[in-house]
Amino acid sequence: MEPGLIPAPGGLLDWRNAQHFDRWQNRSCALCERPTPMRSHAGEPVHKSCAETWIAANPTGAVCWTSPSPSLTAGT
Repeated sequence: MEPGLIPAPGGLLDWRNAQHFDRWQNRSCALCERPTPMRSHAGEPVHKSCAETWIAANPTGAVCWTSPSPSLTAGT
């Protein structure tokens, strides 16, 4: 994972980059299940506020809220 993507607990994510927004499709947030156009650094649908809350509550946890799709793990 690239340094600087995950803030310290209580910090804010920097999602100004367009990769964090899907202007064509809302999908269910991996954490609250409400629709969101937001995407994590790994492409997972998740609200920025949900991600920040989760990071603050799980400072040592791995940051992956959904199971990887088979196409992403093929050949690994």
